[in-house]
Amino acid sequence: MIAISFALLGAVSPLRAGDYPDRPIQIVVPFTAGGNTDTIARVIADQMQNSLKQPVIVVDKPGAGTNIGAEYVATSDPDGYRLLLNAPASFVVNQFIFDSLGYDPDTAFTPVCLPARVPNVLVVHPSLGVKTIQQLIDKIKANPGMIQYATAGIGTTSHLSGALFAEMAGLDTTAVPYKGTSQSVTDLVAGRVGFTIDNLGPILPFIESGQLIALGVSTKDPVDILPNVPPINTVLKGYELSPWNALVAPAKTPDNIIHLIGRECDRIVHLPDVAEKIKALGSDPVGGTPEELADFLKAERPRWEAAIKAAKIPKQ
Repeated sequence: MIAISFALLGAVSPLRAGDYPDRPIQIVVPFTAGGNTDTIARVIADQMQNSLKQPVIVVDKPGAGTNIGAEYVATSDPDGYRLLLNAPASFVVNQFIFDSLGYDPDTAFTPVCLPARVPNVLVVHPSLGVKTIQQLIDKIKANPGMIQYATAGIGTTSHLSGALFAEMAGLDTTAVPYKGTSQSVTDLVAGRVGFTIDNLGPILPFIESGQLIALGVSTKDPVDILPNVPPINTVLKGYELSPWNALVAPAKTPDNIIHLIGRECDRIVHLPDVAEKIKALGSDPVGGTPEELADFLKAERPRWEAAIKAAKIPKQ
């Protein structure tokens, strides 16, 4: 059971009104610049600094499967001046993949807000000759071991999504790891691998151009940007595995700061122009309270544990 320090909220004496913030705030992103998480962080930072009257700076600290950036925030002073925006890796995935971490993901962070969820999409190369999820399953079963799926790397959400799909459908298929989605999609478009289940944003242009065929989405319900593409769970009952971006602070950050930043995050992602920017990335704006994020993280853990088990990833 996840215990992401929410119980500690309110345990620290709140700062006097007006004390926070009085200097620049960092939003740390454990990925390279230019990706979805980095872009969402910058959209939030631009709006937040206007209302908080202090610079809000996005700091990219990639490496070690997001562990470098996560540890940087986890070991920071709990004063509200260093936040983390990350995908599931730091919260529910890496503890099952790495032998040791420089932080305890169950206790190192205090939930703040859920800016966005990221639908994954199941796409195939047209040469496979399939146009539905069931046709893909039947094709792979008819050609055991012959059709591979691309991933953005070992332990990434595309790897876990594909592994869970294969296990639930009873498929004999192999993951092919690449160094990121851009490389995996390049090989998929070239027909070197058969399919992938990866973030919708980077893949959408290839769907629109007809270079890839979208068969299903990883969310419980259809997504607005692909209204005619069914959820994978319409064929594989119970399949649901979608990445997301959670904003957190170090454990023991004062309650009033957590709720101030949480309210700002929720307000910002629901601004019409911000919501449109997030949707343009292939993501869905969410928002919500720190309490709602704490509950969400607890509910997400079993989904990702099941996918990690399906992927059979040896600890690093």
